[in-house]
Amino acid sequence: MGLTTSIVSCCLCPEPEKDEDTKPVVLNDVSELYLSLDDAALPPFSCIQDVRTKKQLFFGYTLDLVREHNQKINETREIVHALKEKLAQADDDLKTQDTAGVPQFELIFNQEEMNWLQSLAKLHRVSHAQLNEAFFSELLMSMDIIPPSMALAQAANESAWGTSRFAVEANNLFGQWCFSPGCGVVPQLRPEGATYEVKVFETPSESVGQYMLNINRNSSYEKVRNIRHSYRQQQEVIPGTSLVGGLENYSERGHHYIEELRHMIGYNNLSQWDNTSSQYPDISQLSIPNC
Repeated sequence: MGLTTSIVSCCLCPEPEKDEDTKPVVLNDVSELYLSLDDAALPPFSCIQDVRTKKQLFFGYTLDLVREHNQKINETREIVHALKEKLAQADDDLKTQDTAGVPQFELIFNQEEMNWLQSLAKLHRVSHAQLNEAFFSELLMSMDIIPPSMALAQAANESAWGTSRFAVEANNLFGQWCFSPGCGVVPQLRPEGATYEVKVFETPSESVGQYMLNINRNSSYEKVRNIRHSYRQQQEVIPGTSLVGGLENYSERGHHYIEELRHMIGYNNLSQWDNTSSQYPDISQLSIPNC
């Protein structure tokens, strides 16, 4: 879009406002991140006998949930970037000021912004002692999207295409565990002495959100986040086939689990959905029969 410049008399120019370029950053509700965005119940995928139809419906259903949560994450990342820019713009000015022992970030961010950043950092287990450039880099590295191809492959693998006991009884599409008695469903083949349970979620959407949070903050998946960050730096589409390489600790099957996921992604052409502009085929005409 081009800009047109005209020369007018100074007497016709309004007095510029000192802070006309400074707009307040609009914050969202951190507590809404990774929670259920859709209250719909899990469709009865076990009722579908045709494998091709079952796959189409499962991937279409799960992709919608994944993209909804990724959109929420991206919206929050935009706010973090805006606050990071606020820090960068204020830096030079503050270097020449006598802060009288007051931490620099307290002169840059208002209390609401500091509380918001600290809440977001706590959620992602990022140190927030200093809200400096390193803090923002670490937070953005932790809080990022999950490639749909990776999420779809894991959901299909862990939930048997939405038909497993844990998917049906617990809305758990990713085999996530919990460790408080009564927090979930006890696996029938749980080893003697083990105390974990398969976590119960109110909705499948909540299961998707908590899976993303798990990947984004658990130390076991730091490699996943490092791989993702390298693609962010290159401003490239984040590919699920690469990120699954950091999931050695997700399953006892280790490397074999990673190869299973890569095979599922390739065989089902799931990488196409990592591009946000790719539209999933219309499945509105495909119906799930009653059992």
